[in-house]
Amino acid sequence: MVATNPFALVFVLPSLHAWLWIPHLRDRSPLLRAAVFGFGLAGPLLLLRMLAAAAGTGLATPWYLAELLSVGYVPLPVLVIVLAWAAAGAQLVALMSGRYAPYPSAYERELGPIRSTIRRAVLASRARTSASDEAKRALGG
Repeated sequence: MVATNPFALVFVLPSLHAWLWIPHLRDRSPLLRAAVFGFGLAGPLLLLRMLAAAAGTGLATPWYLAELLSVGYVPLPVLVIVLAWAAAGAQLVALMSGRYAPYPSAYERELGPIRSTIRRAVLASRARTSASDEAKRALGG
């Protein structure tokens, strides 16, 4: 980020500093962890607020930013940096909510609704086929 715009660190550093504390707060209340995460969003929210006030876009500010990116006013590396920042934030939300876990092994996974419906249909078809084969054998066929 420093290579693209050193002044942009003003908006990202609050996130980095605040989010470094989240793993240390894992034994604390979820409300405190959410408050620390929200404090980390202060920089980007301040940027959006300043842009909305300067451009007069209001709630259309994200759309305005997308337009600036599409016409090339905002360079592509900035988008990549913002996406990496958002991915780090999403990982922290998953960690804070207790949804961060390794993928279960094949033996630990349950079948989903589609696979279980297909399994029932295949087993029913096999049962009908074996029942008709047994009936044919019983009749001498």
